[in-house]
Amino acid sequence: MNPYFVAGAVIAVALAGAGGYVKGTAHGKAEVQSAWDQERAKQAEEYAKAQAAAREKEQQLQAQADQLRKESYEQIKDINARSDRLINSLRQRPERPTQTGSVSSTAESCSGASGKELASRDAIFLAGYSADAQRLQAALDTCIKQYEALRPK
Repeated sequence: MNPYFVAGAVIAVALAGAGGYVKGTAHGKAEVQSAWDQERAKQAEEYAKAQAAAREKEQQLQAQADQLRKESYEQIKDINARSDRLINSLRQRPERPTQTGSVSSTAESCSGASGKELASRDAIFLAGYSADAQRLQAALDTCIKQYEALRPK
């Protein structure tokens, strides 16, 4: 065999192999890039759907919280109105009598101890204290309702 022919055949095979390798590598890269792009597009679509669902849930929870807050404000407004009416009616009560002498422990000497005989300042204090307790209870109830609405079922 002719050495030039063998050398030419080896060079031709080497060039064909190199060309095939380069073209195959480029095609493989394009295929991998295409698959990667498709995966990224799928992830972006899933992310957008998850974001939309989360935003919708957030808006529902915010609407629930706003409704609970509105109900709580109305309840506290009613408590304040009742407290104001009660305190205004209690202002007409007599003042606490001045204490003279020692304190007695007998039942007969215990005047002013029932709610009917409660002095004006004492009654106003207790009515305000009761209204504070009712406002705190309303706030606690609202907090519990909000927690229950957010708690996973």
